[in-house]
Amino acid sequence: MLSDMAEPGSDQQFDSVFSRPQRRRRTQPALTRERIVAATIALLDREGAPGLTMRKVAAELGVHATSLYWYVERREDLVDLAVDGILAEAAEVLPGPDTPWDTAVKVTARRFYAALTAHTWAAEFAGSRPLIGPNAIALSRRIIGAIERAGGEEEAQAIAIRALSNQILGAATSAVAVRVMRTGSSDRHDEVVASAVSASDALAVENAYFDQVLDLVVEGIEARRGR
Repeated sequence: MLSDMAEPGSDQQFDSVFSRPQRRRRTQPALTRERIVAATIALLDREGAPGLTMRKVAAELGVHATSLYWYVERREDLVDLAVDGILAEAAEVLPGPDTPWDTAVKVTARRFYAALTAHTWAAEFAGSRPLIGPNAIALSRRIIGAIERAGGEEEAQAIAIRALSNQILGAATSAVAVRVMRTGSSDRHDEVVASAVSASDALAVENAYFDQVLDLVVEGIEARRGR
């Protein structure tokens, strides 16, 4: 996720809703990208990923599907816009340049994680689509910049970025999966926990321990940097 983030201008190498110029119509009522994002998020929150279609988003907006196609070309565009939309608040206020690198990493990672777990569909989409929207890039660059400021060899920095990426996305995916399982069937959830091979495994299922694992990753980065 973080290490796969596109460099400035590199998103031009493949088609993305973020790299295409926005088209505007003069007819009223005019659609905007902001309205489309809000409608897509509302539909996903209500019906989940299987319920997301161009036609349903158009109905949510009160327009014909052909009007929506003027602004987005396919369902994947809606997915990318929605995922980046839910990251907007997290990316709005990031640690300043004078913040110690480890604090900047932790604060930004927590905001990233909280945004992905606030919507049950977001983590799954984030793991299957490139995160090249402006909010995702802002969050990713803040973490990458902090790691670079910490110093060390390039390979060590790359490993640290990958570890943090895996922690954010992996923990978010697991946390949402457990929440969905609990909501869908408490009996089934109990069976899964009971089948864990050890008490520590069962405890890990119950508690994502995001902050504690994040601390462990950052401490490992610092220890390796010290060597």
